[in-house]
Amino acid sequence: MPNAAFSPPPARRAAEQGLVPLLLAALLLAGCAVPMASPSAPAGVAAPTREALPLDGAVVALAEAMLASTRDAVRPGTRRGIVIDPLIDRATGAETGATRSMETVIGRLVRERYPALELKPFTVASLDEQPLILLGAITRVQAPGSVVNAPGPSDTYRIWGVVGDLRSGTILARPMAWVRADTVDATPTAFFRDSPAWTDDVMQAAYLRTCSSLPGTRIDPAYLRGLRAQAMVAEAVGAYERGEMARARALYVAAEGEPGGQQARVLNGLYLTNWALGRRPEAEAAFGRLVGYGLSRNRLAVKLLFRPGGTEFVRDPGVSGPYPMWLRQIAAQAAGRESCLVVEGHASVTGSSEANDRLSLARAQAVRARLLREAPPLEPRSAAAGRGARQPIIGLGTDDMRDALDRRVEFLPGACPAQVAGLAGGVPGGVPGAVPAG
Repeated sequence: MPNAAFSPPPARRAAEQGLVPLLLAALLLAGCAVPMASPSAPAGVAAPTREALPLDGAVVALAEAMLASTRDAVRPGTRRGIVIDPLIDRATGAETGATRSMETVIGRLVRERYPALELKPFTVASLDEQPLILLGAITRVQAPGSVVNAPGPSDTYRIWGVVGDLRSGTILARPMAWVRADTVDATPTAFFRDSPAWTDDVMQAAYLRTCSSLPGTRIDPAYLRGLRAQAMVAEAVGAYERGEMARARALYVAAEGEPGGQQARVLNGLYLTNWALGRRPEAEAAFGRLVGYGLSRNRLAVKLLFRPGGTEFVRDPGVSGPYPMWLRQIAAQAAGRESCLVVEGHASVTGSSEANDRLSLARAQAVRARLLREAPPLEPRSAAAGRGARQPIIGLGTDDMRDALDRRVEFLPGACPAQVAGLAGGVPGGVPGAVPAG
C-alpha cells in the first residue's frame, strides 16, 4: 500500500524551509520574547547591573527594582497585600530549584525592607483582595547583558519579572538582571519532574506575555482571566510535593473547572494524583485528556525513559509501568484523528551528532512500532523521525532529570495532502533522519 505523505505543523514546516528569522520576528511582535531594552527601574532606583552575578545577588537587585515600584500603589499609613505567582523557567514553564530560591529571596526582602507590603499566599482568597502581584522567569542567554536566548549550554542566565496592580490592571515595573550559570539550580521541582507530558500551554504563554509587558501597559487579559486557576494550581503543586495527594487532586479538579483551567499542569496533576491514589481508571482518563490537549495543539512531548544506548524502556516498574497505558491512549487518539502523525525522537546535547541521530531515530521507530500494535490503521499515515540534539528544550547537557525533556519523544499531528511513494530518507521537505511509514 502506498505511504501517505504528511506535513508537519506550520511552525516546523516554516523552520524546515529556512524561515526561522521570520518566525522569530513574529514571536517578538506577539510578545512571546522580551524586546531588546535596558532594564527598567523606578525613578531613583538603580537598575540591576548587566554584569552576571551570583543568583542571590542578582535576585536582590531585581527585587529591589520591582518592589520600589509599589510605593505609589500603597496609600500612606496603610499596608497592601502582595502575592507571588510562582516564577518559572521560560523554556519549560516548570518551577525549578532556582525559581524557588528566587521566591525565597524576594519574600525575605518584602518582610524585611518593605513594611508597607504584606506578603500573602497565592490563593483565591488573597486574589479577592486585589493585591499587587509579582511574577517572573529565568532563561539561558548568550552573554551577560543579552536578551538572546541560548539554544544550548551557556555561562549566563537572564532573570526578569514584573509587578502588576490587580486594582488598576496595570504593570508597574519590569526589570531584568543576569546570573552566573554555575549558581543556578535548574532541577525541576518534584511535580514538574514527575509530570509525564509537556506541550505548548495557553496559560504558560499568557504568563510569559505578562512577564514581557512594559510598565504602564495593561496586564494580559488571558492571564487575568485564568488567575483563579493559577492560584489553585499553585496550591495543588504545593500539596502534591508535600505528599497530600487527596487535597492536591481536589484542587486540580476545582482548577479544571475555572477559566484557564484547561492546561497541561492541571491535566498532568490529575493524572499524577489519581495514579498515586490508586484510581487507575481516573488516571487513564486524565492522561487521555492530556494527550488530546497536546495533539490539539499539534505538539505532545512525552517522557519515555529508555535504557542507556538502547530502544527498550527502563525496566523499573515504578517508572515504565504506566507506559503501555500511555501508548494505548496516544495510539487510540491519533488513530481517531484525520491527520497523520510524526513520531520524533530527541537526544540530549551530549555525544556525537551521528550517534544522537541514530539513537533518536531508532527510539522513534520503536515507539511507532508499539503504536501500530495498538492501532494498525496508523501504519499508512505515520512516520518516525530522529532529530538528534538539534531541537533541545533544556540544552544543559547534564543527562539527568534536569534535561529529561531533551530526551523526549514527540507526537506531532499534521496534514496528509497526498500519497507519495518512494520517499528517499525523509518526509516531504527533506527532513533529515525521517523514515516514511511501512
